[in-house]
Amino acid sequence: MFKKLFQRSNPEPEKKEYPLIPVTLQQVKQAIFKFSKTLPKGVHVRILIKKDHSIDFEQLASLLHGIPNRPFYMSRETYEVFEEADKHIPAYMDEVQEAVDLYIKNEKELPIIPHDPYYKISYYLLEKKGCLATRPPVDFYLSEQENMVSHIKQ
Repeated sequence: MFKKLFQRSNPEPEKKEYPLIPVTLQQVKQAIFKFSKTLPKGVHVRILIKKDHSIDFEQLASLLHGIPNRPFYMSRETYEVFEEADKHIPAYMDEVQEAVDLYIKNEKELPIIPHDPYYKISYYLLEKKGCLATRPPVDFYLSEQENMVSHIKQ
């Protein structure tokens, strides 16, 4: 009887095994979008991002009908998704996005190179105001969408 009291009444659900599958960047983005629609209020897509910025596909496997056979990476700040060749970008992007947000909050202006048609972010301005410790080896631009950082000229 004593054993019965301490036995689990709800055994852990069996973990479903998914096959490794080839997927495109677009398919990953679509799965993330669908996943985001299922999240409760206050829970963000960030829960998919591992410490190394790789995506935890266990949570997306049912939407993709498998686990991608190659890694993809994602920015915690902008939710932009990257392939293996660009896996270094999300960490820099997050750092620059945080610096840009701090700069805008403190200075009430955009940290861009004056008259740059692409709104290239000025690392000099960010460093000068103590918002950025080191310059990334990647150029970033400010998008017109809510002052989000992008590595793509727009």
